[in-house]
Amino acid sequence: MTYEHQLERNVHLLFGLKAAKWFMLFMPVVVLFFMENGLDVKQIMLAQAAYSLSVALFELPSGYFSDKLGRRLTLILGMLITMAGYVVMGLADGFWWFVVAEITMGLGGSFISGTDSALLYDSLIQLKRQDHYLKLEGRMYSVATFSEAVAAIFGGWIAAQFGMRATIWAFLCCLFIGLICAWLVIEPKVVKEAENTHSTSPRDILRYTFIENKYLRWFVILSGSIGAATLTMAWFAQVYMKYIGLSLETIGWLWSALNLTVAVFAFLAHYVYRFLSKFQVVVLIVLGIIGGYVGLGMSHGLGGLVFIFLIYIVRGIATPVLKDFVNERTPSEMRATVLSIRGFIIRVIFSTLAPFLGWINDTYTLQQAFLLAAVIFGILGLVSLFMLKWGIKNE
Repeated sequence: MTYEHQLERNVHLLFGLKAAKWFMLFMPVVVLFFMENGLDVKQIMLAQAAYSLSVALFELPSGYFSDKLGRRLTLILGMLITMAGYVVMGLADGFWWFVVAEITMGLGGSFISGTDSALLYDSLIQLKRQDHYLKLEGRMYSVATFSEAVAAIFGGWIAAQFGMRATIWAFLCCLFIGLICAWLVIEPKVVKEAENTHSTSPRDILRYTFIENKYLRWFVILSGSIGAATLTMAWFAQVYMKYIGLSLETIGWLWSALNLTVAVFAFLAHYVYRFLSKFQVVVLIVLGIIGGYVGLGMSHGLGGLVFIFLIYIVRGIATPVLKDFVNERTPSEMRATVLSIRGFIIRVIFSTLAPFLGWINDTYTLQQAFLLAAVIFGILGLVSLFMLKWGIKNE
C-alpha cells in the first residue's frame, strides 16, 4: 500500500474511531443513572466538572505530546485510558468513585481531543486536499453524532432490559473497536511553513495564540465559548426532559433525534458559505445560543424542546465551522496544541459554570439557571464577535 493510500485510509479510520467512541449507549440515561445512584443535579454537574477539569489540565500537555511524539501514539493512549475510566464507572457506586471515573476519562479524552482533528488536517495536507477539511470535519462530526443517535435507541432498550449499568459495559466493546482504528492509522508528516517557522515550546505556542495572532486569539475564545454552551446544554437537556415528566423511553428517542439533528447540520455545515459570509455565520451561531437559552428560560413544558433542538442545530454547524477557522490560522507544527487550547477553554468554562447552574436549579428553578446561562454565554459570544468584527467581515 502506497503512502498516499495509507493517508486516505487514515481518513476512514478516523471516521471509524469517531463512530465507535460516540456509540455511547449510556448517554440517553446517564443523568438518570447518576440520580439512581443518589446524586442530585449539583453533584452530577460537579462530577462533570471533575471530568472537564481533568481534560483542561491535560489538554495542553497532551496536545504538545501529540505534536512532539506523534498523533498515532497519542490516540492509542487516549483510547486505553478512556477505557480504564469506563471500567471504573461500571464498578462505581458513590459520588467519589464517579469522580475518579470522570477524571480518568478526562485524561483519556484530553489525549484524543484535538489530536484527531490535527491528524485529519495533516493527512489532507500531505494529500494536497486541505481545502476539503471543513467538509470532512463536518462529516466526521456528523458520523459521530449519528452514531450517538443510533446508540440512544439501543441504549434505552439495554437499560430497560438489563439495567442502566449494563449500557456502560456494552459501550466498552465499542471503545475496543475505536482502539483498533487508532492502532491502524499511520503518522502523517508534519509540514513546517517554509517562510515563517515558529517555535513550538508550550510557552511560545501560547504567546503565538493569545498575543501574536490576534484573529486566532478571538477565534479560539469564541470557539471555546460556543463549545462550552453546547456542552452545558448536553447535560441539562435530560434535566429538562425529566422536569417536564417525560418517560425513559421517550427520553431515549428524543436523545436520538437531537443527535440526528446535529449529524444532519454538521454534514451540511460546509454549505453555509454559499449563502453567508464568515462574519454572518458566527453572528448566527452566537444569536442561536442566546435565543435557545432565553427560550428555555421562559418555557415550562413541551414547547421548550424546540429551543433545545435550536441549540443542537447550532452545535452541528458551529463545531466544524469554528474548528476550520482555527485550523486556517494555525501552523501545522502547533495545530494539535492550539486545538487543545480551544478544548481547554471549553472545559474551564464548563467546569466553572455547570456546578453553579446545577446549584441554581436545586436551590431556585431550572428556568433561572437557563436565563443565567444565556447572560453569561451571550456576553462571552458578543464580546468575541465585537473583537473579531473588523478582521472577518472583509475576508
